[in-house]
Amino acid sequence: MNIRSFFKGEERTVKAKKNILASFFIKGVDSLVYLLLVPVTLGYINPYEYGIWLTLNSILMWINSFDIGLGNGMRNKLAETMAKGDRTLGRIYVSTTFFMLVALMLILIVIGTLFAPLIDWYDILGATQDRVPHLNEIVYISFVIFCLNFIFKFIGNVYLAMQLPAVNNLMVVSGHLLSLIIIYVFTFTVSGSLFWVAIVYSASPLVVYLIAYPVTFNKIYPYFKPSIHFFKKEYVKELFNLSMLFFLLQLSGILLFAFSNLLISHMFGPENVTPYNISYRYFSIMPMLINLILAPMWSATTDAYAKGDMSWIKRTMDNVKKILIFASAGLILMVVISEYVYQIWIGTEVHIPIIMSLVMSIYICILIWSLAFSNFLNGLGKLRIQTINTIAVAILYVPISYILGKHLGIIGILVGMCVLNSSGLIFNYIQFNKVINGTSKGIWDK
Repeated sequence: MNIRSFFKGEERTVKAKKNILASFFIKGVDSLVYLLLVPVTLGYINPYEYGIWLTLNSILMWINSFDIGLGNGMRNKLAETMAKGDRTLGRIYVSTTFFMLVALMLILIVIGTLFAPLIDWYDILGATQDRVPHLNEIVYISFVIFCLNFIFKFIGNVYLAMQLPAVNNLMVVSGHLLSLIIIYVFTFTVSGSLFWVAIVYSASPLVVYLIAYPVTFNKIYPYFKPSIHFFKKEYVKELFNLSMLFFLLQLSGILLFAFSNLLISHMFGPENVTPYNISYRYFSIMPMLINLILAPMWSATTDAYAKGDMSWIKRTMDNVKKILIFASAGLILMVVISEYVYQIWIGTEVHIPIIMSLVMSIYICILIWSLAFSNFLNGLGKLRIQTINTIAVAILYVPISYILGKHLGIIGILVGMCVLNSSGLIFNYIQFNKVINGTSKGIWDK
């Protein structure tokens, strides 16, 4: 197959292919940056402080869910609107979402400011003041910066709705690259400090989004530029209803990742968060690659569904399944070579047991298959089953992981993640097939 024939076909498919290729290059750079951030940061602060930052960072990621899923809700609505060619309605959705995000984040900052003096992060993270000074202040400043991040990161959802995930990926990798450069420079110029690591990691993405905002809305999509005049309160409920379902779905993933770090830090000490996260980062390369393929499919599925093109959705999912089979085999290979990779990557300072790599690979395998089906269901707007399962997972996760952690150690927490994520895979698989075959009824069609 030559390059010209590869880029022939339906406009929706060709656009997806171009973005997948661009995203592979961008994410290749991001993966390299992501991997380099570990040894560079470990060279700047010690494993104890790094473990605390990893736990703190995962907790701060909860803020990602407090946009009430508005970014993804707007993404679906904007994609539907553009399929119908209505730019005015598109600007209404963008403006309404932006000012709702501003209001929500300001409320969150006020609440965080009021409660900050009442929270002892040393006790929560199992840390000591002599080894990590000013931890409460570090958490608060990082919290405020993260809130500002989640106001402006909706820019990425605009590009996702326009079936341009490569642009969103470019903004993400730019933030990571900026963090890497600054931390590396600090290694030679500023004494090691968890405070500066937190500031750099938190503020770098915000700098990128602040640069992207005028470029996006003054140059590329001026007809989507947020304006208070296009904020329409009658669309708030419509966006909120869809967004609430996305919020619950986001919350489940964040709970699994963030609470895992928190449980490990609290039960086994902050230093044990580091090997867990290094293993997670290694195997998360696979879902990162799979997401490059899935990202264009979400809004493309919304477009196809709005135009009644179910055959395109079915053909595309069949191709994704073939890719997932190769990805699963790739995870097995990653386990086999994991010890060699860890030694080259981080040296001998941190030890990751082979059993941790094995169970982590099983969790990631379940995750990528589940994500594939949920990605298409998200594009179709079929979220009810996922939401119910998410609530069940959120309720069961902490007690199950705590009990398994008591008996099996850190591996028990990973086993709990595998068990709970399996339910999502099963339900997503069943619902997708029902919807695509036209047999979904009742709750399966919502």
